[in-house]
Amino acid sequence: MNTPKAISVTVDGQPDGWSPTPGYRAQVAPDGGTRLVISVGPDLLPQVHEALLLVLGARLSVRYLQLTDRAVGQLEKPVSWVCMEVPAQDVLAALRAAPQLVYGDGRHQLWVRGQRGDQVVLDELGVLYTYPDDPAFRDALDGLDLPLGAVIGLDGRDYVRVQFLAEADAQEVGLIAGLGMRRVG
Repeated sequence: MNTPKAISVTVDGQPDGWSPTPGYRAQVAPDGGTRLVISVGPDLLPQVHEALLLVLGARLSVRYLQLTDRAVGQLEKPVSWVCMEVPAQDVLAALRAAPQLVYGDGRHQLWVRGQRGDQVVLDELGVLYTYPDDPAFRDALDGLDLPLGAVIGLDGRDYVRVQFLAEADAQEVGLIAGLGMRRVG
C-alpha cells in the first residue's frame, strides 16, 4: 500500500479510520468554471493521475507549488516552480521517478496544463481536479471504472492531517532539476 498524502483524523489529531470511496463528481469551481473532483485512495492515485494527464496532449506545462518546506514548516508565501511546453513523456517520467513526493507527501500542489488550456491539479490532500469538466476527462475516468456521483473525498472532511516524508526531500530537488523548472514570483 502507498502512503497517503493526507489522512482523515479526529479533532485531537488521531486517525479516524475513514478512507475515500473511489469516484468523482462535477462541481462549479470558485471562479465560476466547471471542474471534476476526483477522490481515490493512495493505491489508485498514481494510475488515475497519469490517465488524466494523458488527456492533456503531447506537450505539458507544469507548476509545482510548494506550500511547506519539511525542514522549516509551512511557508509564509507558497513558492512556485514552473516549466513550459515539456514533452508529456518527460513529465510522466519525472513524476514516476518521484512517487513518494508526488503521491505520498502533502508539501505541494502539482498543476499540469495542456496546450488547449485544460489542466489537472493534484492538491496537497491527494484530491484531483480537472479543469474544465470535459468529456475527455470523463472518458478517462469511466475507463478506470470510477463512478460519477456525490463522492466526498478528503476535501470534505472536517479534520485532515497532511503527511510529510523525509525521503521526498531528495525527490523534490530531483523533480525540479529534472524538469528544468524555474522559480517564479
